[in-house]
Amino acid sequence: MSTVYEYALESLSLEFELDGTPSRGHLTVWNEKVGEEQTFGARIDIASSKAVATYVKEAQALYPKAFPADDLTLRTAINELGIHVKDDERARKARASEEEDEETDSEAAVDEDVIENLIGKEGVLDRYVEAVAKARKVHGDRSEMKLVALGALSAQLEPPSADNPAGANVVLIGEPGRGKNYIADAVASGLPKAFVYSFESASEKSFYYQADANPERFRHTWVYPNEAEATDRLVETLRPLLSKGSASHKTVDTSGEDSNAFREFDIAGPITVTIPTTRNKLDTQLQTRMLVSELEDFKDRVPKHSAQVSETFLASYAEEDHDTVYRKWRAAFSDLIKVRRVVIPSMHPDFRMRSNEVSHGARLWRNFLSLMLTNAWLEQRNRERITLRDESEAIVATAEDYRVAYEVFRGACERSVESLSETHRKILNAVFGLQKEEKNLRGAGFSLRRVGEKAGISHEVVRRNRSYLSRSLGFLHDDDESGLKLVKDADPSWWAKKEFIVGFPLPESVYTWWGTPKGVDSVDSTEIEGENPLDKPKSLSTPPVDMSTPPVDSEKPIDKPNSDPKNEVSTLSTPSEASPHTIKKEEGDGFTFST
Repeated sequence: MSTVYEYALESLSLEFELDGTPSRGHLTVWNEKVGEEQTFGARIDIASSKAVATYVKEAQALYPKAFPADDLTLRTAINELGIHVKDDERARKARASEEEDEETDSEAAVDEDVIENLIGKEGVLDRYVEAVAKARKVHGDRSEMKLVALGALSAQLEPPSADNPAGANVVLIGEPGRGKNYIADAVASGLPKAFVYSFESASEKSFYYQADANPERFRHTWVYPNEAEATDRLVETLRPLLSKGSASHKTVDTSGEDSNAFREFDIAGPITVTIPTTRNKLDTQLQTRMLVSELEDFKDRVPKHSAQVSETFLASYAEEDHDTVYRKWRAAFSDLIKVRRVVIPSMHPDFRMRSNEVSHGARLWRNFLSLMLTNAWLEQRNRERITLRDESEAIVATAEDYRVAYEVFRGACERSVESLSETHRKILNAVFGLQKEEKNLRGAGFSLRRVGEKAGISHEVVRRNRSYLSRSLGFLHDDDESGLKLVKDADPSWWAKKEFIVGFPLPESVYTWWGTPKGVDSVDSTEIEGENPLDKPKSLSTPPVDMSTPPVDSEKPIDKPNSDPKNEVSTLSTPSEASPHTIKKEEGDGFTFST
């Protein structure tokens, strides 16, 4: 929302609308004695004497009656307006600083024992998600909440190297009313306000103007738009921010000290973004930089969700002190940012995505690993810390952090790998079933209503997905006159559900490579030996150990488990190569760098 200043001097009236910067905007001026029909307006930097002189000269040339050439009133008015705007902007910043200090003081006032109870024991992610889910009355969707929470908090991680952000970004897909924003709002409710930047709409260069006014605005920030439409004009800004943690915009500013002066705007991250949407896909280049999660429908969803709504009007709910819950968590998260760097303990040859099924697999793996790093950051009071060469501290991730990431990904991120959802499969199976039942149609299609009835879903859901299934995936012919029908030789095997988390190391293997962290119970490997990964539950009650990943190709040494693993700590900047900054652990001597 823009800020408009009004100012008057003698018979002159001025209106100045800021464009997001402290002194630039659109200035409109008129003379009350002459009338508003002789109104002059132009974009101007009122802090630039040259720009002001140019503005006054043009106004006098166009409307000499309203602004006489020998009258200094207009120039004086603009000068006084500039002082007024500058003072007001200073006051705004002071108030914002005071509010931030008050929030910081409020968070600091939380007792250390309270913070320890929140983040001092294993299971920080689970505790936070359950706390905000209870406060906001969220039914189910725990995997999706954990995914959004890890994505939001991953903005706090320090990049392993320049232009190499470590955060996870999320697209949250769902039908209207499914609860996308409700989940994200619940996650945001307990985060420090400085962690979150939420908005409903934005102009193409709005982020640049805000960063120009406050260079720290997007540092370690979770960006959360209300809908995908709010980001349509920001795609070219978000892509470099997600890829390298910064963005730059070069332009020509015609209202500065010199006409057509070159100017550069910069945004410093890192940021992460979560985009709720009803669409099946976003801009392709943007979406490949993100994890994709779909909120599928479930039985009795509306009755269960509406019951939660009803409970928010109970007296007992009104009496609960949710603000105190949020304040405690904000204080706890603020305490964690003292250390932002997370590293992995060693680099095993098989610690990588071993499948070529996904063309953007390296980006997918980076987002996946960010979930692991963020969980380690949350659990930092239960993790080992080391001192890096620059004297900074780093948290060492464990196999338990990998297991958490694996389960969250498996529970919420099928659409990151598989382009089809359960709703899509219902539609395709319905069309296939109708074609099989009515062979005499000679290729005619079916109406949206008939397909919806056969699939057990609303015809509106069919309508919203028809284009994606026909134009993007090519499974259907979509004709307004003849209706929906499958392409020639289509078979249910084309869209059959299969295991999607292929090529990721199993948690059992990572426990073997990295060991079991303190405070986590181990399981005898005989309890899980011989299990089929496809039949395993999404959540392991206790982390197993003593299992290794079988080699993909016995002829390729890189696919074999490391026969002589070394206990090294590696940054995540180059997970496929030996890190130039490794730290060897020697018994009794702590950690020292090797060259």
